[in-house]
Amino acid sequence: MVMRSPTWAAVRIWARADLRRRWRSWAILGLLAGVTMGLAGAGIAGARRTASAVPRYERASQSPDAAVLANSAEFDAHERAEMDALPEVKESYPFEIGFGLNPVKPPNFESATLLPTTPAGMKAFYGVLVAGRAPDPARADEVVVDENARRMFSLGIGSTMVVAQAIAPADAANFPPGVIPRHVALNFTASFRVVGIAKSVGSDPGWVPSSGFYAKYGARTAGFINAFVTLRGGQRDIPRFAADMNKIVGSPVNVESTQDLYGFRKSKNVTSVEREGLLLFALAVVLGGGVLVGQALVRAVTAGAADLPTWRAMGADNATVVPTLVAPAIVTAAVAALTTIVTAFALSSRFPLGAGRTYDLDVGFHADWLVLAFAALTVALGIFVTAGIAAAWTVRARAARERSSSSGKWLARGTFPPALDVGFRLAVEPGRGSSAVPVRSALIGAIVGVLGVVGCLTFRAGLDNAVKSPERSGVVWDFSVSAFEGSVAPADVTTITRDADIASVVDAKWARSLSINGVATPTFGTQAMKSNIPFVVLSGRAPTAVNEIAFAPTTMRSLHLHVGQDITAGRTAHTKVVGEVLLPATSHTDYDQSGWMTVPALRAALPPVIGQGGDDVEDNILIRFRSGAEVNAVRARLAAVGGEGTYEAIPSARPISVVDLGKLRTLPLALAIFFGLLAAATVAHALVTTVRRRRRDLAVLRSLGFTRRQSRIAIAWQATLLALAGALVGIPLGVLAGQRFWRALATTFPLVYATPLALVTVILVVPLALVVANLLAAGPAHAATRISPAGALRVE
Repeated sequence: MVMRSPTWAAVRIWARADLRRRWRSWAILGLLAGVTMGLAGAGIAGARRTASAVPRYERASQSPDAAVLANSAEFDAHERAEMDALPEVKESYPFEIGFGLNPVKPPNFESATLLPTTPAGMKAFYGVLVAGRAPDPARADEVVVDENARRMFSLGIGSTMVVAQAIAPADAANFPPGVIPRHVALNFTASFRVVGIAKSVGSDPGWVPSSGFYAKYGARTAGFINAFVTLRGGQRDIPRFAADMNKIVGSPVNVESTQDLYGFRKSKNVTSVEREGLLLFALAVVLGGGVLVGQALVRAVTAGAADLPTWRAMGADNATVVPTLVAPAIVTAAVAALTTIVTAFALSSRFPLGAGRTYDLDVGFHADWLVLAFAALTVALGIFVTAGIAAAWTVRARAARERSSSSGKWLARGTFPPALDVGFRLAVEPGRGSSAVPVRSALIGAIVGVLGVVGCLTFRAGLDNAVKSPERSGVVWDFSVSAFEGSVAPADVTTITRDADIASVVDAKWARSLSINGVATPTFGTQAMKSNIPFVVLSGRAPTAVNEIAFAPTTMRSLHLHVGQDITAGRTAHTKVVGEVLLPATSHTDYDQSGWMTVPALRAALPPVIGQGGDDVEDNILIRFRSGAEVNAVRARLAAVGGEGTYEAIPSARPISVVDLGKLRTLPLALAIFFGLLAAATVAHALVTTVRRRRRDLAVLRSLGFTRRQSRIAIAWQATLLALAGALVGIPLGVLAGQRFWRALATTFPLVYATPLALVTVILVVPLALVVANLLAAGPAHAATRISPAGALRVE
């Protein structure tokens, strides 16, 4: 019977025969393809969860949009009622900033809290519960602690916690009017029972009592009433709301976005990097694993054409042969699709990473069905397309006249010894037909692998430098002595400046709200008291004249300002913006917020009473130690300035957001390891394939006098050339890629950009690549030495 048109019966017969012989190979190929695509799918799903982690936390915690930080007793119930009546205000959550109220049980739990004054405001403070329940507003003895407090102090549901307020009568006079309640007992203790555990997204422990605590003890606590606010238009209503609050209060009032106050904005910057890293990981898996699996699939399809001459003799045409060769791939596609889903789901608990994992509300196994369906369909379609192309190519190649072997060309002597010449040709000549070797994919894999390793570790070097070097985030002082109300006494400043172990002293007065073009803006005024401590300038220069000002990057963007612009700063018109800088963090602002003037300029810009210091100005004495100073002794002397407890004396510290940035360190390291494995896999595959598919050519060489040692050297030289090519091209590209990626993050975060260079990596990558390549070549080289010319050439 002659078959002149495709018949499904013929396809079934041929495909069934092939599957009976090689069904395990087709299934294993499906497993490999499924694991590859499942790994990529897990990365893509992890990237999606990472990108949504912070927004999901915001929604779940019902985070307010803005904070009114008046810090004044004049922000009373009447003004808060006017605030609630504003058309843009949806709801407000008043809270008291308590003074002198701290936990005493468990001991060493040094953490103040904000006291919610209304039941509606409690959730705005504790965020998202992971265990237990919310405190009962009718009870004064219930509290929620966060995961950090549970971990650090072994607090659980039902645990007892005790807080105490201790304000000495002598200290009461130091507080502004309205802070200390009059004619009541200031000192008291209160016991709580832990009823809930809240998710921690920071590094410090926290606790939030029921609003019933304020109802019972509010008349005896010391502090200001401020408020969080939810706006009808969200963050976009903040400028309008701030302007309205200025009118209500009658002076500029500090209104902060909770995006900055809670650190959500910076966390989103970090998670965006993590998301891009996971997408890069998924792309590398698809490209690297896809090439290797694709080549194996092509070989499986071409192996099925062994009976092609017989079927052609029976009259089978191309229309029958091609679908017949592709048909067994159905098993591969089905196994791959199922394995993709199982692998991606099994790996889902490993994602997100870093900051994304900190904010994720449900770390564990997840089925992102959109990604799973896309990955399963993609791997199945990819298998069928690859098998179809391979089948069509095989049919045409079998029909064409075979070319003669190129072994004779290998014997042409050049400037290299024969073994090196053969190794060179093995590394660069892909061959044809049954002797084809994936040298191009191996070369690309080696380059991409080295580029990825160097790029990831270069980025990590920049990250490490920023986290370990305080000056990268503008922290250029060693210690500070702060008076949060009023000023540090002149006599105490003199004591500090006369200390021989102190090299520089700067008085940094921080006004909570200076009107900048009508917007209340926290602003520093600095004055050198001994030498100088210049703040970090990102662009432009430091302000020096009474009509000059600089801003930190986030404040600059929020006010829509630029260097060189003319603005109105408080009472000073025609103030020129001269620079973009990094500034000290405060109780309300981070290092990338606030403005900066000289002390005379700040006093001229503020109202006369506030300009001389007072309730709305914090005084910070920034100190830099002399080189070689006994740091512990100096710190002890500074802590005693003015009498114990008069000021807050603390060593400098990197901003919390920058410390949290260090959570990114594991991602580039993991990516570097993966890229290294990718390069090793592609090179190893090329070496194994070379020995197997060039077996006849190597046998010819052996019959012409090639020794076992020369065969081993040829394979080793092939591996060495691939490693050298990958290093020579990949190292400079990797350095440039890592530096560019780090610059983008440093600019966005923001941080001072310093060109990173993973010097150890750059120095070691070439010898390591050579060592790894030659270790990978050991097995194939040994197999090459065992080739028997008589056995390999018997069919000839």
